[in-house]
Amino acid sequence: MTRALYRSCLVALMILCGACSGAAQPVLSAADAWIREAPPGASAHAGYVTLRNNGNNDLVCDRVTGADFGAAELHRSVAEDGVMRMLRDQRIELAAGGTAELKPGSYHIMLFRAQRDLRSGDRSELTIHCGDQQVSASFEVRPT
Repeated sequence: MTRALYRSCLVALMILCGACSGAAQPVLSAADAWIREAPPGASAHAGYVTLRNNGNNDLVCDRVTGADFGAAELHRSVAEDGVMRMLRDQRIELAAGGTAELKPGSYHIMLFRAQRDLRSGDRSELTIHCGDQQVSASFEVRPT
């Protein structure tokens, strides 16, 4: 009986250790973050990223911050009467378990008043705020 009890405790300990060994997945994650390289002297840049809501509740992303820019806004491009227009939305709804792809011709981050010259290969840290959740990502500057 002692041997059986020992085995049972060992199995229970292995299961418990397995459950505790993985790090908790963050509620909000970011992937493929990049900024389109702008011509010298340009007043604005555009940033793109794929956001994923790994949580059980819907999120509303409504703010972007970063030290390399004086201001950042959430925008989207839309076609109206055959003409592309850019609208300042300032919020992106992100369903529980869902993703939002910020990409050229769609939702994107407008970045104003660059605090330094950004060239292809440079990186800039931006933080996307979604209610009480936020995610920081290193955005790579890519050529146009």
